[in-house]
Amino acid sequence: MGNIKAGDDIFFTATMAEVLEKQGHFEDALMIYKILADTTPWDQSLNLKIERLKGLAERSRKKTATKGN
Repeated sequence: MGNIKAGDDIFFTATMAEVLEKQGHFEDALMIYKILADTTPWDQSLNLKIERLKGLAERSRKKTATKGN
């Protein structure tokens, strides 16, 4: 996925995901939301955020791939 990896000193919170998203780190934000959704399955708002971020992450990947060519 993104730049976050096991052992990183990072807080897996919705606030951290929001900060990463605002900075354009969609893959990392998506990963945090997925972790939160796994640990709090009753919070349906996380699923909405995950679906929205999937689209943003995909567009970001395509944009990056286009720049590389």
